[in-house]
Amino acid sequence: AGLIAGAIKLVRGQAEPNRVEIVAAPGDPEACRPARIRADQRKLKQVLLNLLSNAVKFTPEGGRIEIVTGAGENGDFILEVSDTGIGIAEQDLAKVMIPFVQVDPGANRKFPGTGLGLPLSRALVELHGGRLEIESRLGRGTTVTVSLPSERILADPRAISV
Repeated sequence: AGLIAGAIKLVRGQAEPNRVEIVAAPGDPEACRPARIRADQRKLKQVLLNLLSNAVKFTPEGGRIEIVTGAGENGDFILEVSDTGIGIAEQDLAKVMIPFVQVDPGANRKFPGTGLGLPLSRALVELHGGRLEIESRLGRGTTVTVSLPSERILADPRAISV
């Protein structure tokens, strides 16, 4: 919860000029009762900041971004960032995971960036033994799901964790 709140605080200034709402939804409190995971806090914060920055960048005025945590079917820790943004065409989903590749190439592109946020995020999640998956529909928005393996969830709230 602290990691999510801190990341929201850092990107809120980017969202406010376009009245983009960022909400941390409660998710399933029973499924995430420990809510503590064994991970590199800085790396996970970087992943979340990348996902939120993309969501803010590609969500038009008055849109909404939602962060939800929960447990997957096999007990994995799930973190989802969903937006009501412009979405990604199905044929471009693979492209956005290639470093330095932009879906909107050229000097006149509308959205700035290096094309490293999603590939870097996926690599950091994979270093934690997890997965990063993207679902998107043009004009409807995007959901990025980060899954960390259940063995990263700490049952003992006194353990050192994120």
